[in-house]
Amino acid sequence: MAKVTDSKEKTLIAAAKLFRRQGFHGTALQDILAAGGAPRGSLYFHFPGGKEEIGEAALTMAGEATRQGIARVAEASESAEIFLTRMARHMAADLDASGFKEGCPIATTALETSAQSEVLCAATREAFQKWEHEIARGLQRFGMTAEEAGPIATTVLSQLEGALLMARTYRSLEPMQRAEQALKLLLRAK
Repeated sequence: MAKVTDSKEKTLIAAAKLFRRQGFHGTALQDILAAGGAPRGSLYFHFPGGKEEIGEAALTMAGEATRQGIARVAEASESAEIFLTRMARHMAADLDASGFKEGCPIATTALETSAQSEVLCAATREAFQKWEHEIARGLQRFGMTAEEAGPIATTVLSQLEGALLMARTYRSLEPMQRAEQALKLLLRAK
């Protein structure tokens, strides 16, 4: 696989951050150029498909980074409860560090573009599916069967995504803390 050029990578990182913070439609190409520090010509060289191509690549990159993070947390955990607790706390810490401006790296774009762009909808759908799969894999590491882990992974992801939205809206980590408690109860009830 070819190495991503520095300007292309900077553009994608800038776009992912801006989309996460203000959404796809709230981000102009000029915003991406300014944040990434790339010249206008490089934007069209690397992304001849324009903003939608940038969006797809940025969402894919952000989705993969999150999937890898989930895998690392699972590998570093001693139990399913610790795994889910650490996931919730990492997400809460990330949201808090951004001053409640950056929740899920793909949700803002997913919500606003899913009915308008099949390309962006497919990128967000794939990211969510990979996250579910990685959470299920993590749960299976701790003895859960695939039949149990799949639905629980969906519930975990849904719970955390909803809690992130609420926490961002409330500007409080309380929804994330309640989600963490709910996930512990879910595991104990299993």
